[in-house]
Amino acid sequence: MKLTIRGAQSRDLPGIKRMIDVYIAEDYYSLAELEALLRDDRYLCYVVTDADRGDALVSYFIAFLSTLDRALPMLHVSEKPEKLLAYPDDTLVGVYKTSSTEKEYQGLGICSSFIRDLEPVLRERGARLILATALRPLGREVPMRRIFERNGFDAIAEIPRPWVDMYLYCPYCQRHHCICDAVFYMKKLEDTEGEHGGE
Repeated sequence: MKLTIRGAQSRDLPGIKRMIDVYIAEDYYSLAELEALLRDDRYLCYVVTDADRGDALVSYFIAFLSTLDRALPMLHVSEKPEKLLAYPDDTLVGVYKTSSTEKEYQGLGICSSFIRDLEPVLRERGARLILATALRPLGREVPMRRIFERNGFDAIAEIPRPWVDMYLYCPYCQRHHCICDAVFYMKKLEDTEGEHGGE
């Protein structure tokens, strides 16, 4: 296989949507919503293709920039966790929104590469933290747990059933009103000797 990472383009959106439908939740995004993300300067959308398969799309990653107060509700966090109390609401943060990789390409470090490569981009654009909410299927650990831990993220809050009020099909619990829980993760992008370095 010969893998290449590049910025997502409009022609990639059907493939991205298919992966979201299969690995995240069916119809979580419409094609129109994905197109809007692609045009929004706050969003960072990337794909990985395999030249040995005719440049087939094998992975995608979507992140965005926001302020802390706006990011938390989007990540289904209703109450500011204790570890974030020292940060003002207008703190600029990067948010890892969604990512999927085709099954035969999982375990190759693609998602970790996205995370590492995007950190300097987010830092240059002023982000002080990176935040993410990760699904925890019933009776299982968070599928992304090891990836987040290896890349310096801390689990700072449990989120019970954040998607239960949304009508979408979850491939994990196999329900249209998802009853899976989630875990909220954060990583500091600032120097450890900075203002909040002692936390």
